[in-house]
Amino acid sequence: MTGVMDIMDAGAGHLKVTWDADNEAEVAAARKQFDDCVAKGFAAFRVGKFGKRGERIRAFDRNAEAVILSAPIAGG
Repeated sequence: MTGVMDIMDAGAGHLKVTWDADNEAEVAAARKQFDDCVAKGFAAFRVGKFGKRGERIRAFDRNAEAVILSAPIAGG
């Protein structure tokens, strides 16, 4: 199974990360990217497909089909 993680960052743009759940090196790289973003305040969501409801997640899920990370909103 292949997962896709979209990282949305207004400053850096859009980054797409993919991994194969059976490939430990790809999973480790995707987990590190996820953890780095969450540490910076990004919100993470496992995306529901085909009408399934999505949900906020706080830990990387190697079996997620799609994840969206959204940069924190800055205001003033």
